[in-house]
Amino acid sequence: MTPIEEQTRGHRASELLENELLQETLDAIRKEVIQQWSECPARDSQGKEALWQLHKMAEKFENILKGYVQTGVLASENLKRYEEQSKLYRMFRS
Repeated sequence: MTPIEEQTRGHRASELLENELLQETLDAIRKEVIQQWSECPARDSQGKEALWQLHKMAEKFENILKGYVQTGVLASENLKRYEEQSKLYRMFRS
């Protein structure tokens, strides 16, 4: 993936993380999973495990988006540095 593509993906991931509806949905998933887990009978270890996996999946989803944002920020910084170096190079070549 090129730095420009990483930058674009980072911006899009940031927009998703800032999206109120997406955050409400993730919060609703977490609350629902925790509620079901607390109501799950102690003997239902498979049910509890499945709910735990759902909880971890929601976390993973959000963390992947956060990783894309961080990668996009780094790509933006690298692109700026490259542009500055290119300008300096052109100035000294002239």
